[in-house]
Amino acid sequence: MVGPWVQSPNVIRQLLWATVALILSSTASSAAEMDMESAIIAASGRLHQAWLADPMTATMPFPAVSLLSLGASVDGVCNPKAPPRRPAPTAAYCAKNDEVLLDRDLLADVTRIPFRLGASSEVSYWIAMALAERLLPADEGTSQPTPLRTLQANCLGGILLGASPDIQSTGDATPLLNTARAAYGDRYSSTVGTASQRGYAFLSGLGATGTTSCSSIEMAALAQSSVPDPALLQQIEQLPPPDRAHSSLMAAINSQCQPRPSKPCPRTISTSRTTR
Repeated sequence: MVGPWVQSPNVIRQLLWATVALILSSTASSAAEMDMESAIIAASGRLHQAWLADPMTATMPFPAVSLLSLGASVDGVCNPKAPPRRPAPTAAYCAKNDEVLLDRDLLADVTRIPFRLGASSEVSYWIAMALAERLLPADEGTSQPTPLRTLQANCLGGILLGASPDIQSTGDATPLLNTARAAYGDRYSSTVGTASQRGYAFLSGLGATGTTSCSSIEMAALAQSSVPDPALLQQIEQLPPPDRAHSSLMAAINSQCQPRPSKPCPRTISTSRTTR
């Protein structure tokens, strides 16, 4: 027997609206998931091209790129017995599976929820950072974290991104530079470097700074803000937020690679070898 409350037009109307809202919410969520996965496939394809174009990585297998399920973390899937890192990685290379893992929740956070179209810069950046980890010595995790590894990843990631169609077609590094600067909160600067240091490391990979390689020596110097062109580092720190007009500095940066002795343009992994 149907209860008398169902006969109320207001109750029926409210139930109908609630059902419609639930359907729309589910549809939006599904669309967001498709947008994220499509962006990852596209970004992976472009970075795969850059990987094959570099003399050093061309002979290396390109890691698989996997988007984790909701609630799963990169460290929890790759190294469940290791202490969790802070900040938790949005993306990382998992050596045991030769795989790049992407945290679905954190990636949605940095690309704004619901996942927005045009978030390719953030997706490309994080995949490139994880691919760069593949090129670094294994992280033993036995000592206090320092910015060195993150700065090297930003530099090597800059090389890969600079060789990908993202920048090759547009010549505009601004979105990726803004992403590198905004990748972490200021409270983590002691372990991942400052926003300006990460931006400078990324631009070094493009060949747009006086620092000519991603070596541990040069990146350790950057971690101390000791660079050949301190004025540029200072300018990067003073850049306005991404939603404001780009400064004249951006036009200079987007002119891209500066030829150096034994450092061709664009930069390559082989000419920016990392050393301990």
